[in-house]
Amino acid sequence: MTPRTKHTSLAVEQPVRLYKFIALSFLILTIILLGVIIFMSAKRATITVVAGQEPLEVSVAMAIGSESKIGFVETITVELKKTYKPESTKEIGAVAMGAVTLRNDSDADQALVATTRLLSPEGILFRLKNRVVVPAKSTIVTEVYADKEGRESEIGPAKFTIPGLNAAKQAVIYATSEKPMIGGVRAVGIVTEEDLKLAEKELAADLKKAGAEKLSALHSESAVVYEIIKQEISADKEAGSDAEEFILLGKADVLGVFYSQTEAEKLVSDELAKRVVSEAEILIKNGLRTAVALVDYDLENKTANLKISGVGAVSLNPESQQLQKLIFFGKTKDEVRRYLLSLDHVRSVELKFTPAWIRAVPQVADHVNVVIKNVE
Repeated sequence: MTPRTKHTSLAVEQPVRLYKFIALSFLILTIILLGVIIFMSAKRATITVVAGQEPLEVSVAMAIGSESKIGFVETITVELKKTYKPESTKEIGAVAMGAVTLRNDSDADQALVATTRLLSPEGILFRLKNRVVVPAKSTIVTEVYADKEGRESEIGPAKFTIPGLNAAKQAVIYATSEKPMIGGVRAVGIVTEEDLKLAEKELAADLKKAGAEKLSALHSESAVVYEIIKQEISADKEAGSDAEEFILLGKADVLGVFYSQTEAEKLVSDELAKRVVSEAEILIKNGLRTAVALVDYDLENKTANLKISGVGAVSLNPESQQLQKLIFFGKTKDEVRRYLLSLDHVRSVELKFTPAWIRAVPQVADHVNVVIKNVE
């Protein structure tokens, strides 16, 4: 009897299960690895540093003269004549004037010569300015003036008698006024020491301006500093004089020191650059301001010395070694903030981590962004 061999699926099933386990494990490991890669790729940090600009002031000398190629010295003479009014005034007596209506109620024309007297009820005397003829049963308007200077002649509307006529004619020939008489006083200026000083100061400024304009027209391509080196100013009135106005005559020699604005800015810029203490600082040239002042001059040799003052600013250098990304790898927000705030010029720090739950700066340079914002 031939023995029969019994075949089972156990031997086949075991390798299959092993293969499935290996494949499943590989898949899980692949998914985990992919998740880690995605997670690590998603980790990013943005570090924003707000840096302030600190002002930096310097002064440099610039020599101008015959041997200098950056400027030259020139003078020009200017003359001006100007009229000024004094600030102070006083009142003085004057002749009040006005108009009256002469009335003639008689049957005959009445001629009245110039200076004919007209008397107000208060006894204030006025006179006719011109000769007139007052027609019978009619009126005529004419001008009159006060016999005496002073405010007392500034009377209101009134009825005037004519003392030069007899009593009978005075009753029918007389004058009336409808408006007040004015001009009994007038204000006149008083030239004071203060008026003269202020006028001289103003004229000196005008002389300097006039000289500057003439020199600038001759050398418009250069920057220039002006100075009055000699001036003569005289007035046609003395202090204490009564006058509506006074005249000043002025003559001045104006010095012009011409220089290169480009060279002046370069000198200041170079001097400012020397004040940058380390590679951690950078010179901010935008908004660089310069001012020029004349120190001294020599007319005989046509030389001058200028003082060039400049104001710039320094701030945090974005390319500084102190801001390299490697420094921040693995640091927490607090560690980054404390470090950055210890640096010069840093005013504030803003940090943003993505995803929000990460606690440290990624250790991949491409995932770290350092932004520098300069503010004044």
